[in-house]
Amino acid sequence: MDNLYTRQSSLDLNINQSITVVGCGGIGYWVAKFAAMSGIEKMYLFDPDAFEEHNLNRIDIPVEALGVNKAQVTKSVINRIRPSATVLAFPFILQEHTFPHSDWIVDCTDKFASQQTNEEIARKFGARYMKAGYNGEDMSIHNVVAEWGEAQDGYTIVPSWIVPATIVAALTVAKILKYNNAEVATTVEKLFRWRR
Repeated sequence: MDNLYTRQSSLDLNINQSITVVGCGGIGYWVAKFAAMSGIEKMYLFDPDAFEEHNLNRIDIPVEALGVNKAQVTKSVINRIRPSATVLAFPFILQEHTFPHSDWIVDCTDKFASQQTNEEIARKFGARYMKAGYNGEDMSIHNVVAEWGEAQDGYTIVPSWIVPATIVAALTVAKILKYNNAEVATTVEKLFRWRR
């Protein structure tokens, strides 16, 4: 597979980085997959939850993966498409003593308290922090914690579908690989240029 990254070689992408993806659901799953497809070979995946049926409208996993830990499923998918990648899956939340000292913490969680903790961990250990999220059609990628939706017992429930999940994930990987300082807040509709 010597020609795997030939067509992106002139783009000056920094693939020699490590990432920690916290939350491997609608966005985090795609962030990890897209990062691996782009050439990032070292990643750490944290998520205590298992995939449920409602995740299948935005994740391309088989029904047999329902009930299986999200981080583990994501690792398995990446290992199939990029067997040379080093991917470690942790079926629990990221904590200070479990942080693997990567270059980035990509926060794709739905709990505001977890986001604050993840941002503090990044700051303490000198990692870059990024919060990637969406709420129906509104989406953002920021260098600080952002709050979405209505919290129920600390968990944020947002309308979810494949389009914003993959757009946010793709832009998140673009930020990691090339546009480190960029941030975005937009809607799906605003991405289309209307012509009259």
